[in-house]
Amino acid sequence: MSSKIESVSGRKTAQEHVKTLGYRFVARLGEGTFSKVYLTEYTSRDAVGVEKLACKLIDTAVCSAKFRRKFLPRELAVLLRVRHPHIIRIQAIVKCHSKIFIFMRYAELGDLLTFILAHGAIGESQSRIWGRQVGLALQYLHESGIAHRDLKCENILITTNFNVKLSDFGFARHVMRSHEVELSSTYCGSFDYASPEILKGTPYNPKASDMWAYGVLLYVMLNKSMPFKGRTKAVYELQLARKWQFRSRVRSKLSHQVKSLVTNLLEPNPIIRYTIDETLINDWFMDVPKLRALNPDEFVCLAEARSVTRACSSDVLHVQSKLRQSGSDVITTIKQVEQRDAPQFKSNLSLKTSTILLLQDDSTVNDAPPDDEERPEPADEPDDPQQQPSPDDTRSL
Repeated sequence: MSSKIESVSGRKTAQEHVKTLGYRFVARLGEGTFSKVYLTEYTSRDAVGVEKLACKLIDTAVCSAKFRRKFLPRELAVLLRVRHPHIIRIQAIVKCHSKIFIFMRYAELGDLLTFILAHGAIGESQSRIWGRQVGLALQYLHESGIAHRDLKCENILITTNFNVKLSDFGFARHVMRSHEVELSSTYCGSFDYASPEILKGTPYNPKASDMWAYGVLLYVMLNKSMPFKGRTKAVYELQLARKWQFRSRVRSKLSHQVKSLVTNLLEPNPIIRYTIDETLINDWFMDVPKLRALNPDEFVCLAEARSVTRACSSDVLHVQSKLRQSGSDVITTIKQVEQRDAPQFKSNLSLKTSTILLLQDDSTVNDAPPDDEERPEPADEPDDPQQQPSPDDTRSL
């Protein structure tokens, strides 16, 4: 896809503007607090086939000021950086007036929670494969100085070739400053996956909290249930007391290795909780010969993360400035980021160059939502600036 400026005249909706780039909206897949997700089809200008994509549509006109000023620029800055075989591929990011369109790979089998609800607990062998893929994605992020901060089954997508992809970087942020992890104070993520230090309400290490959520994720895959029930302070007490156990129907079937791994991930003390590096060299993974080594794409991405100094606040400031502009402009492209970082490694990873475009942003743009939907009222700023969690999925295990 070209990174040239696309300027379209006439009174058109934002969706109609995007259609001129080759995108056609097919169906609505779901929605979040400030976004909707659509199935789209993309036809390139050379008309070589049609590619199915998912599109996350964010209307900044109905977002809270906190989300628009803080979380959205962080998300876009992270999306411009990440590139890994187990992270959902971003094809393009387009801004048209108040709307942000994030086009990404379409995961045909849906999310992990939907899969578990339909098929039950996942066997240990398959859980090991998917757990490793999510772990490698998390390792790449942590080595890049990024914490995801919203790891959960709903944000793990499954492709037709039965691989999983980590998605939804709405709460992700760069967390390294002067080679040290910068503590977070924002309550984000879902309650069921929140670590004890998050529930306590004190500044926390976001990487360590990612690992707690990863432990919950493994538990859910193996048990089809949550390790802790409820939405009260009692959950925090249960976490500290390690009052959880594997369900009786699977307890005798699971290996000692996976039980030990989950126990070390659901460790209430973040200082001794397993890191992602400790997790991936655990016997549960290493006892399987084919899982001991990285494939070429996994190796290259991890090597780049470890060798390239990733920008932090400068990326966020760059995106913030572009979001404030009213004219047509190119914010940046993945290709430009790669050229600036000058990576020492080459990869065969088949990731298309992602592009951010600003389409013509003037009074001729009609901001009617897609499919003539009713526009919701603008969201209020939360009373407590620390209470900004993502909504828990209404589906229950």
